[in-house]
Amino acid sequence: MKKYDVVIVGAGPAGLKCAETLGNSGKSVLLVEKNQKIGPKVCAGGLTGKDIAYLNIPNELIEYSYNEVLVHVNGVTKNIQWDENFAYTIDREELGQWQLKKLQVFPNIDVRMGCRVNKITPEFVILGDEEIAYDYLVGADGSNSIVKRYLGFTNPPQGMGIQYIIPTTEIKKFEFFFDSHYFSAWYAWIFPHREYASIGCGASQKVLPAKELHKNFHEWLKKQKIDISNAKYEAFPMNYDFMGIEFGNIFLTGDAAGLLSSFTGEGIYQALVSGEEVAKMILTPGYASPKIPELIHKHKRHREILDKLIHARKWQNTLFLGGLFLFNFKKYREKAINLLG
Repeated sequence: MKKYDVVIVGAGPAGLKCAETLGNSGKSVLLVEKNQKIGPKVCAGGLTGKDIAYLNIPNELIEYSYNEVLVHVNGVTKNIQWDENFAYTIDREELGQWQLKKLQVFPNIDVRMGCRVNKITPEFVILGDEEIAYDYLVGADGSNSIVKRYLGFTNPPQGMGIQYIIPTTEIKKFEFFFDSHYFSAWYAWIFPHREYASIGCGASQKVLPAKELHKNFHEWLKKQKIDISNAKYEAFPMNYDFMGIEFGNIFLTGDAAGLLSSFTGEGIYQALVSGEEVAKMILTPGYASPKIPELIHKHKRHREILDKLIHARKWQNTLFLGGLFLFNFKKYREKAINLLG
């Protein structure tokens, strides 16, 4: 039986960042990805300034940068501007391949693609018919994480996102649409990319079941006169029920840990930070991460905001309009961008 010091399940942003941090550490690392190619993921491809700064992403990977965003609330539109760029779009495949390339200089890291973990035991994982022993196991395998299920967390992902990928170069504006009639406490988005635009929405399945969200989204698309005849439909689970990070010699990161924001849907930054911090915990037993508590605090704040919006029911649009009005004040804009981004 082959053995690695660390087995990382999932080669998304969290798994790749965890592996990179373990590079040249003296620990043998196996990074396992079930898909044949690292990078492609059903995702709107929107990033915040924190993502860009954290990864030091080269400019050629950034498709569009924005210091303004159009926000629509039940027919009222406001162009929100800031002194610096705070929103970006990027192709997830290019991001994943760029992160993967950084691992090639580390001789202690093996990467296997097209390998699905079929079973987990306290001593080893099974890939196909092969047993791989481990000292540490990292779950970086998204909302439907097999590592999470092995730890006993069987609750399904709470949220769902749906989108259309529309082939076009004509859409250039970064936009959000808040309308409780269609999306309750959540929103729809338009994120432009070089060769396409992501137009989608998300919501809690408890508040808006998948069938109802699908119906509402298509009614909204029709109202907006958005042509989806040549578009590709995609749906993806969103896990924002925080499970914890460390469970003995097993760790959860990113979406697997439920670190996704329940309010904004953003999760790449949380994935990157948790992936790096888990690697540091493995390298230095007893390491007290200063960043994980910050992620958890913001995660709780977003959940509190969302819960208040859900309970507001018929007053949701009124609250959205009030928030839109407050963006006229620079101090509020700064606080809101820091909180949400």
